Amino acid sequence: MSTDPVLVRLAALAPAEGPDLTDRLFDGWLTTDSLLGPVRVVCTRDGISFLRTTADLAEEDFRAAYRRRVGRPLRASTVVPDDLEAALHGDATARPRLDLLGITDFQRDVLAATRTIPAGETRPYAWVAAEVGRPGAVRAAGTALATNPVPLLIPCHRVVPSGGGGIGRYIFGVSAKQRLLAAEGATGVGR
Repeated sequence: MSTDPVLVRLAALAPAEGPDLTDRLFDGWLTTDSLLGPVRVVCTRDGISFLRTTADLAEEDFRAAYRRRVGRPLRASTVVPDDLEAALHGDATARPRLDLLGITDFQRDVLAATRTIPAGETRPYAWVAAEVGRPGAVRAAGTALATNPVPLLIPCHRVVPSGGGGIGRYIFGVSAKQRLLAAEGATGVGR
């Protein structure tokens, strides 16, 4: 429990039988393992909203990035959301609840289309743009994927350039994208 006097007073306002009022003020974060090693994950009351590898961002930078993104502070949590660990270890049937805070409708559509790509398969950026009804927005689809708040859970690593142009970029680096695709058994990618 926090010793911050403001938080203590706010917590005292919560109904005795309901959740702690601080649950409404803070989102929770935890560290768990994934196919890419340890990751930090933010969980809101509505689902998972942010994920980064520990190699990508130090804890302080992770917390600051999340606060800049959605304007909410974080506190440590020990509650692991349902299906999170299975999804982070490549279980294609695991579908943890997501809370995609602070994104546009276009970004939401791009991420929803990307989430339908089966494990072991890839699609070009042009496919994603066409799936969301904006076939001319290939670059915008790529930008939406580059800002994916929950990579590994929405598999943006399965989106590649058209016409054999390699495997493309990835938020955690090209080698991480190659490892994820190899772990899924994707063939003919990046050659």
